[in-house]
Amino acid sequence: MNTFDGNPFNLTKANDYSDKQILNYWVDVPGENGFAGMIKPTSPMPIILLGGKGSGKTHLMRYCSYEIQKLRWPAKPTLDSIKTDRYLGVYMRCEGLNADRFNEKGQQSEIWSAIFEYYMELYLAELLLSHVDDFFNTSDAWQKSQTKLCRAILALFDTPQTANINTLKQVIGLLVSLRKKIDIQVNNCAISRRLNIPITVTRSRLIFGIPRLLSELTPLQDLQFLYLIDELENFNEQQQKYIFTLVRERRGPSSFRIGSRLYGIRTYSTFSANEELKEGSEYEKLLLDERLRDEPKRYSEFAKRLLASRIKGVSLSPSSEDLVASAVKSLPQMFEERNDENFWEAETTPVVSKFGEGEFPYFKKLRQNLIHAARAGRLRDVHSEQQIDRIIQKLKVDKYSLLEKVNVLLLYQDWSQNKELLDAASTISNLCRQFAERRPKSGRYFETYDHFAQDLLAQFFRESNQPQRYCGIDSIIHMSMGLPRHLLIVLKHIYNWAIFNGEEPFKSRPISITSQQKGIFEAAEWFYRDAKNKGQDGSVLQESINRLAELFREVRFSDKPVECSLCSFSVDLSKVNTTTKKYIDLAKKYSLLIDISGGQRDRNSMRVDAKLQLNSLLAPLWDLPIYRRGALPLDPSLADAIFDPGQSENFKRLLNARIVAMNAPFEYKRKLSRTAQRELFTH
Repeated sequence: MNTFDGNPFNLTKANDYSDKQILNYWVDVPGENGFAGMIKPTSPMPIILLGGKGSGKTHLMRYCSYEIQKLRWPAKPTLDSIKTDRYLGVYMRCEGLNADRFNEKGQQSEIWSAIFEYYMELYLAELLLSHVDDFFNTSDAWQKSQTKLCRAILALFDTPQTANINTLKQVIGLLVSLRKKIDIQVNNCAISRRLNIPITVTRSRLIFGIPRLLSELTPLQDLQFLYLIDELENFNEQQQKYIFTLVRERRGPSSFRIGSRLYGIRTYSTFSANEELKEGSEYEKLLLDERLRDEPKRYSEFAKRLLASRIKGVSLSPSSEDLVASAVKSLPQMFEERNDENFWEAETTPVVSKFGEGEFPYFKKLRQNLIHAARAGRLRDVHSEQQIDRIIQKLKVDKYSLLEKVNVLLLYQDWSQNKELLDAASTISNLCRQFAERRPKSGRYFETYDHFAQDLLAQFFRESNQPQRYCGIDSIIHMSMGLPRHLLIVLKHIYNWAIFNGEEPFKSRPISITSQQKGIFEAAEWFYRDAKNKGQDGSVLQESINRLAELFREVRFSDKPVECSLCSFSVDLSKVNTTTKKYIDLAKKYSLLIDISGGQRDRNSMRVDAKLQLNSLLAPLWDLPIYRRGALPLDPSLADAIFDPGQSENFKRLLNARIVAMNAPFEYKRKLSRTAQRELFTH
């Protein structure tokens, strides 16, 4: 049964799900081991699980928790379920501890650190024992083992516990009582300015000691006790240092899975002489959204199953597998797509018809450019409007407006090389006719069309005051960039717009392109606004992304673009200033920029530069492409002007200097000094 109140995509945050919803709406990535092969819950090696906001960390970690283990095998006793999984997941959200309480109020930081660590010790032990108490039966054999276990647990304390304790429930009661005493003093410290909390157990004695005692019980032998500590970004540096010290000092049969957003790790240092955790030997790092992006086919299959399970309102159980598989197969038909047949004739003809007998905008612009250049005597063989008429007439193509755009681009390319334009127009006309008739897969015309068709179509829509076309299930999945929450948010807005427009989504007819465009744009605005929630850094990042996107847009809609499908750039990070490095790094951590593994090799020096892509979900805000092909090399001064707020006053000047080479009349060589040319064309 669908529990999402009409819109199956209303719930997008794992923290808002009940335990049952976490299980019912769990979707695994295809492959032999799925997500389990990434998080490795039975492995003793600790893993730090990092990802952008909405990458699925919390859903994955909660799925490994005891609460979901109980539900996963409904036909088995809970203990048998745990033994089948071969681990016991103890899940804790850092936010649940209200970590900020352990701070200031007139107390020294060393005092707060000691109290916080003690609190954590009690809290994790309480969680673990509550799970164990929940799944053990009350047989006589267990009662005898339970009494012995309780005494052993009490022996872990530094101070004698005088209460008569013989059951795990009583031990849990003791832990709760000790924790509440801390709560009272911590909560009142701002008023009393006093803390008098006796610490009754040494750091890590309960966290590691209790699992060791439990593993001595026959039913729990060979079991991994897995502490799942989520949202580490809510801990301050000293608190994170404590967590990483536990990771370094880990003793079997315990292990850790630590979840944090990319920007959330403040330190990797430990209390062991301030040494940092060593990746590879002391922990592994899993970059979740990066892993999903690196395997686009697997991610696409996962995303389609995720959407299908929501649309059908079913959990992915064996009984519903056929239903979900059918929904996955029909997903492409649920969304209206663009028609790219016959050089996008179906997309361009309705727009062209609005101009009637008038000249199309791209020919109008070309005519004006040629007239101004001819009057200034800057063209080799064009001196009259009659000659300009002949050029434009040769570039016209019946029915196929996109081929006319290709013709215009080729003419601009020849113009920038100072060729005779009358001859160039004749040659282009012949190439166009051959291409339209024979559809060759090589040659100058094919390569130009193959590289720039999408950009020229975007220019066509922009020149005609038409919205860009972002639609289709594959495009929507790609725009989520490995962040499942972004996928759900986009679909939530699309669904709402479809209902508003009187459609019946996922029923009889496909969701219209209009509803898809509206929903995608709304989701893009949400993502853009969300960046500003990061305080002063967030505002700087927003402005940096504005400048970067403006550069991409100016290049894409220039007369002679230098790169196709431009939404990424390369830069030598060793030559930019420290502020630029800082904000590029922050943009990656907030998923505004996506780091492209392998970088980009510089065409001149063969140096490998960093390569980064603007998050595709932001592309609609500036009419940019969502699929990456070309990458624009940035010289250090332009990169600094984009990302360093102290250098931003130089941006417009450097932008104009960069773009002038791409627009008619292509006079940059005469306008720029040699020094400026070297700066612009370093790459």
